[in-house]
Amino acid sequence: MKSDILTKDVKDLQDEYRKDGVVLIRNALTPYWLTALREAIELQVAKKKRYFDNRNMRMESGIFQEFCLNSGVGRMVADLNKSNCAMLVFDQMFVKEAGTKTRTGWHTDQPYWPIVGPIMTTWIALDHVDDDNGALEFIPGSHTWGKKYHPFITDQLGSFVKYMKPDDPQYDDMPDFEADRDKYDIKSWAMEPGDLLAFDGFIVHSAKGNRTSTRRRRGYAVRFATQGATYDPSQGVAEWLEDSSLRPGDPFASQKFPVIFQSG
Repeated sequence: MKSDILTKDVKDLQDEYRKDGVVLIRNALTPYWLTALREAIELQVAKKKRYFDNRNMRMESGIFQEFCLNSGVGRMVADLNKSNCAMLVFDQMFVKEAGTKTRTGWHTDQPYWPIVGPIMTTWIALDHVDDDNGALEFIPGSHTWGKKYHPFITDQLGSFVKYMKPDDPQYDDMPDFEADRDKYDIKSWAMEPGDLLAFDGFIVHSAKGNRTSTRRRRGYAVRFATQGATYDPSQGVAEWLEDSSLRPGDPFASQKFPVIFQSG
């Protein structure tokens, strides 16, 4: 299979990423991967899974696995986070069909996962993305607040249903960011197919609904742990990410979570 390695230089974005917790990388994908991922997502859509259950496709052989392991995206992640390594956590796709008006609630990702330390998500646009069809929104710098907001269960469209572990003292109450939008410097970008957002596991973010009647919004996300990340199942609620080969405090790397980039 053709590998078509991603070669985008992201070193000039390191300071912005550290400060804001999110950066946009234009034209990150090559035409080969853009076409291949679009085709793979259509095959996955045909399985008619629940919106948030289209995840961990990389566990089966095919384009998703090939991209995660062999595209060079791990090198990009490590460079951006000034890390000497990148470990694959899982992949996920988010397809907002035309007319899906529900906003994905404001949240942070890392409280869902059994990981302590630096985590980065790469979110790839496979269609044109703008305010009308589901652009992502971020609160820059919120990854430095030291807050671990409650993970929550959503309905089929991504709307809030209830908190998970509501009485667990390690989690902070989630402010109503949407009601207080004017208090925050909310950042968003229009994206072209092949653009990539990279963001920290603790940054507060959301996604608008798709108000269009004709335009889909296909996004493909891959999550990575980087240097200093450790395993701790007490920190998450995603039991499907637990790994019996790891003990609390172990470096976050195993057969289930392979090192896909290592410098030196």
